This record gives sequence, structure tokens and C-alpha cells, in this order.
Amino acid sequence: MLSDLYCIALVVPNKENRFFTYAKFYAEMLMKLGKKVVVLCPDFDEMEFTLRRNVPKFADNMLCRPIDSEEFEDNKPSIINTIGRWNYVSKQIKLAEKGIGAKVEFVLFCPIDTMLRNSVNLSLLNWNFSYKWSGLYLNPEHYKLNQLKLNVDPKFSDPDYLFRSENCVGVCILDRFILDSVRSRVYKKVVVFPELSNLSLSDNGMHYSQEIHKQARGRVIVGLLGVEKNEGILALIRLIKLVDEEKYFFVFAGKIDMSEFDETQREEIDSFIQLNQDNALFIIKELSEEEINTLYKSIDIGYLYFYNYISSNHMLTKAAHFNKPVLANKNYCVGQTVKQFKIGLSVNGKIEESVQALEFMSLDRMSFSIFDKSNFEKYTELQNEDYLEMAFEQITQF
Repeated sequence: MLSDLYCIALVVPNKENRFFTYAKFYAEMLMKLGKKVVVLCPDFDEMEFTLRRNVPKFADNMLCRPIDSEEFEDNKPSIINTIGRWNYVSKQIKLAEKGIGAKVEFVLFCPIDTMLRNSVNLSLLNWNFSYKWSGLYLNPEHYKLNQLKLNVDPKFSDPDYLFRSENCVGVCILDRFILDSVRSRVYKKVVVFPELSNLSLSDNGMHYSQEIHKQARGRVIVGLLGVEKNEGILALIRLIKLVDEEKYFFVFAGKIDMSEFDETQREEIDSFIQLNQDNALFIIKELSEEEINTLYKSIDIGYLYFYNYISSNHMLTKAAHFNKPVLANKNYCVGQTVKQFKIGLSVNGKIEESVQALEFMSLDRMSFSIFDKSNFEKYTELQNEDYLEMAFEQITQF
């Protein structure tokens, strides 16, 4: 159980802000509970600065060390490379143990996806990685798309096969809608973790907020904010072209990595931005969480329509916290969440349906005559540190 553990390692293989945020929340809570915490992440110096600033009283209980994100970039690693990843992490943990002066008793990967591969010999895995482990299973696309057989053990060739390792204590998920499916296959604990997000505010983004309201001139403001992998931008551009320019104002805020698009898509994005339309503002740069939060306070509707996006989304936590209804895709975790908690509308891939949904949502315009404010509060309450502590208590019962 969590109360019996002394030292826990958090492994963050990727550089994305959301994983940094998860690990930060996890480390802070564990440190407050008196645990020693090792954090392995690419931005280890930033993580150490953040933890020392946020929980200085417990700073002696943690150690942050670097991990090379390039080790985890290949999305389809060979069997040899997969074992190499586990071995690499094991070596880094052993070095950290010397630094913190304690034996790591449990390892949580944030996320686990880059460590998984089918057809890996479990004895070989256990020999290379002897620690008890779990991790956030962030993109369970095989459970959503491939319709894996339920109530059976994962086979050698199945994508979730490595969960059968004797050192795997269970699976952590953010998508509550696959809980029963995963549980029926792994025959271990499956724990829903809260979708935590930094919700703090500062004055850093106020100039953006002022500019938005100045240009919007009273129009309904729709925002696609803080996107890290460009999800939704093409769909947003096509939506902007179809709606009443005098009624809606659109904001895109975040980085755009053109390498993710083909030539036709790059042309479409670039040509639209160059038009500098009166009803659209593009803030093309990486923003801090505080700046994104300030922008969320400034909009009327959050745009979360991401084609074939399987995972949960911490932007939904921000939108709910700031009482902003969202327009999302109908399928998968985000759409199911929006429907269950009644915090927006979900649509299919037809652009006409998005236009109609936007028309319906604009009737609400912050009055909550359509969207009950209590629904936003109910969803937000589930994404807090109390539920995180309960989740850790469940996953560490081994």
C-alpha cells in the first residue's frame, strides 16, 4: 500500500507539457505524504525548480534526473529496442537511487505507451526491469478501434501483452470508459486517475485577452487553445469559412508544427493564416499554462474537435473549471465525457453538424440556460488531488 512505500520513481519519457504537469502533481502529492520521489524526465532542471518552488518544505525528499527523450521517439520500436528502453530506464533509476539514498519500490510511467510492445518475452523483460511498475495507459486505441476480445488473457501478439508481467501491479487510465474492458483482459487492478491540469492564473496573458476582446467586438468567441500537436486546426479553419463572420470570432493559440502535415494541408493552413481574416486571430507560439488559462477565461466556447483523437484531454478540465462549454468530436473519450457530464456538444465528422452545434451553443452565451453550471462543477471536482491520492492508494496495493 502507498502508506508502506518509502521511495517512488516517476518516469516521463516525453517532452509534452501535459506529461510534465501530471508528474509535477504526482510528485508534489507524494512528497507531501512523506515519500521520497525520483523524477526522471527530459526537462529535469525545470521540474526540480518547479518542485522546489511549490513544495520547498519537502524539497529534500526528491531528486530530479535527466532522461533522453530520443530513446523513446520511435512509435514502432523493434523487440530489441523495446527491451533496450526498459533496460535504459532501469539503469537511470539505479543511478538515481544512489543520489537519493533509497531503494525505489515502485515506478510509475507517465505515460506507459512508449514502453509497450507485443511479442516481448516476459522473462527477459522482468530480468531487465525488476521494479514493480505501472503507468498511464494514455492512448488505448486497440480497445477503441480493434475491439479486442474481452474476458481473455492478452496473447503474445496482443498490444497489451506486457501488462501480464509479474512486476506490473496494474494499469492506470484516464479514460474511465474503458475501465471494464481493460480490467477484463489484464486481470489486475485498473485505476482511473484524475485528468489534472494546471489551473493557475497570472497577468502574463492579459495582453492577449485584451486583444481578443478588442478584435471580437462582441461576437461569440470560439477558442482552440494550447494545442501541442496541432489537433483540430484544419477542422477549425474549415469551420471558420462556413459560419457568419459577423457573429463568431475564432482564436487559435499554440505552436504549429508544419512537419506534421502534408504539402496540401500546409498550403491550406498557411494561405488561410495569410488572409488575416477579420473573424480569426492566430497566436502562433508556445504559451505557458497560465497564459492558456487566461485565454480560457476570455472565450465563450472551447473547440475540442480532434479527428480520431483517442485519448482524454486535460484541456477539457480547463474548460470545465472556467465554465466554458466545448464543441468536441462524438467518438472516444472526450466526446463520451462531454455527453455524460453535459458540458458541451459532440459532433461527427460532418462540418455541417459542427456549424449547427455552434449555432445552438451560441444561444447559451454564458447564461447557462442550456448548460447547467453544476455539471461543470461536478466534472471539475473529479479532477482534483483528493482523487489522485485515492488512485495512488489503489494502484500501490501490492
